[in-house]
Amino acid sequence: MADFDNPAIFKRRPWWIAASVLALLALTYSAFWFTLALNSRDKVLHWIEAQRAQGFTARYDSLEAAGFPLAIRLEFINPGFGAPNVRHPWGWEGAHLNLFLKPWDINTIMAETSGPQMLAIPINGKTETFNGEALRAEATLSLSGGQPKGFDLRLEQIELQAETMGLAGIKIAQASVQVERLVAGKADHQTASARLEVTLQGAEGPWLTASPLGGTVQQLSLDARQMGSFDQGLLIEALENWRDSGGTIEIAKISLQHGPLKISADGTLALDERLQPIGALTARVEGFFEAIDGLHRLGAVTPRDAITAKIVLGVLSRKSKSGGPAHLNLALSAQANTLYAGPIGLMKIAEIDWRPFKK
Repeated sequence: MADFDNPAIFKRRPWWIAASVLALLALTYSAFWFTLALNSRDKVLHWIEAQRAQGFTARYDSLEAAGFPLAIRLEFINPGFGAPNVRHPWGWEGAHLNLFLKPWDINTIMAETSGPQMLAIPINGKTETFNGEALRAEATLSLSGGQPKGFDLRLEQIELQAETMGLAGIKIAQASVQVERLVAGKADHQTASARLEVTLQGAEGPWLTASPLGGTVQQLSLDARQMGSFDQGLLIEALENWRDSGGTIEIAKISLQHGPLKISADGTLALDERLQPIGALTARVEGFFEAIDGLHRLGAVTPRDAITAKIVLGVLSRKSKSGGPAHLNLALSAQANTLYAGPIGLMKIAEIDWRPFKK
């Protein structure tokens, strides 16, 4: 028989109810987490199979789901991905790769790796292999309506040595690349549809060994926006339509320190009738005499053009009031595959070959 005269029972009952509700919520959330983790794992496996069907290699020794309760972490042990059957094969392998997903934000996916790395990339028509370590390599993909909205890549202390004797290795102290889609639908040439931000510090690589300014880029930063949007379909047709509709790349800021050369500029880039880059930048330049001498030694600038450039640009240069190096304010422009410094045709620009993208 219930003791209705005992008030302690009624005092304890709210605590039992609260505990039962919390237990039910915890059980429900646990079921939700495990269901989402299994679904995420299945989707990743289906994506891997789809890539293999298209000729890519995608391998791993094991795959585990962890991270309960605050995140879903899919951990790949000894993963690898590459394209061995293309004209210029490439590939990557690592000790591990983690994919992170938050249960309350399934539209943000992060990938992270560190430790031993192998990278095989084409250089001068030959696939070269590099081995080494990465303190951190992290990429975040943001989705909206199932479509990519943003991409964020961050690298820290990358050091890879080339297997080929005498070939320079790849080193990056710090780097970040951020791409953001600003407009969901079609954008005209007066509307920014995407934004790109790049920062780079302390970069070395085999691409810089032939540079007349040294093998290290001390600093690079870029803030640019794409005006107008690309159509779906073949890249060539999308670029042509974008160009014909007045599409441009507006550079809010670009700065570079490479050896003695320092440039800070802003301006506009576009494509000509042959889809070659054209544009005009307003730049502040330091170390231009050293840069011209280096380009001359490399053979990119003829002796006559080097002398003309140094005479004309020397007259236009200004001494720093603080006693620093001389600097030059001038217009840099590109047209007909030629780079101009003010009125002077400084050097030829390599033509972009679009033929591989016509299929």
